[in-house]
Amino acid sequence: MATNLTTSASTSIEFNYSELKNVFTGASAPTTLASLVERLGAQRVLLVASNSLSQATDNFTEIQAALGSNFAGLFHDIGAHTPRSDVMRTLKVARETDADLLVSLGGGSIIDACKVVQLAIDQGVESEAQLIEYAQYGDGTRGSKYADFSLFKGDPKIRQVAIPTTLSGAEFSNNAGVLNTKISAKEGYRGIDICPQSIIYDPQLSLHTPQWLWFSTAIRSLDHAVEGFCSADSHAFVDGHFLHAMRLFASSLPECKRDPTNLSARSLNQQAVWLACVGLGTVSHGASHGIGYILGSLCGVPHGYTSCVMLPAVLAWNAKQQVSKQIAINDALGNKAQDAAASVKALVASLGLPTSLRDVDVSLEQLPSIAQRAAKHPVVRNNPCKINDANDVMEILELAW
Repeated sequence: MATNLTTSASTSIEFNYSELKNVFTGASAPTTLASLVERLGAQRVLLVASNSLSQATDNFTEIQAALGSNFAGLFHDIGAHTPRSDVMRTLKVARETDADLLVSLGGGSIIDACKVVQLAIDQGVESEAQLIEYAQYGDGTRGSKYADFSLFKGDPKIRQVAIPTTLSGAEFSNNAGVLNTKISAKEGYRGIDICPQSIIYDPQLSLHTPQWLWFSTAIRSLDHAVEGFCSADSHAFVDGHFLHAMRLFASSLPECKRDPTNLSARSLNQQAVWLACVGLGTVSHGASHGIGYILGSLCGVPHGYTSCVMLPAVLAWNAKQQVSKQIAINDALGNKAQDAAASVKALVASLGLPTSLRDVDVSLEQLPSIAQRAAKHPVVRNNPCKINDANDVMEILELAW
């Protein structure tokens, strides 16, 4: 069936590129990082990593050796969803070591922590109270300095090189999420050029990542592609990236499932993330992402799992108003006989991942509070099919139940 997915010739489009300079794929992390540090002229490199990955790699001894005298220290105590207190401790270490380059090794929580550390160093933030002046909250309210780009003058004082070991895609945006553990709510932070300066994808290093985490974060980036493609902000340039990301995920993830040591498949998984995240921070997402933030902060569900559960349900809820878009998604996933929601759910199930809220231990009693919070969330309100209130969110949650 032919579909009309073109943007009107009279539509004005502005696409803003981030200050990401380069992406290395199929690379050796130690060798590439050492060469990059020399090129950047960095002399005090702080490695920021997940604790589990640090242990699995013997504290990154190979990377430390490659950095030689430029190695300033290793910090590996950041919790899931990036607790604000952990960010402040990372900031303290960065200042104590007089770091001039941050290198994140791990998933989105680590990468986001480094982004907020960069924001804090640039703005002279000393306390949590000062930091939250830059926050946006889940109900859409904002701190007094949120995204006030007039505050950002000159080049950033410190940048980040990201070596991702999951497929969440956090490395591509100027946005970061931080958890307020006291009220189980996420705070959003933005800043000019807080995205990594460089990204190094090392498929060999990714072998240390647990399979559930690797595959679930892949679905997270598939969610970026699908909701980006469905967004009212999407246009031909990003559509091409999004659709090919879907094709690559659909072909390379099963290959990686069949043989977890297949480095070529893993590299294609990583390149699919690169494609899927072209619009992060530029193209708005919808209810799968927005409800996912609530499930993460309120219920402790990993963000990869939230996409596994919510993306099929949101696609099903949006289906009647996005027929041509969903046909294109279904074609990209190679499942022309099913609808888009069923195709995504089948891919998720084939990877051994959860497909319902019950599977991620969300109780029926929690649904009303999730719906109330989600209905106020600005990302949920950006859903391409309008969500009016908590009752609409409840309909989506029931589809996911």
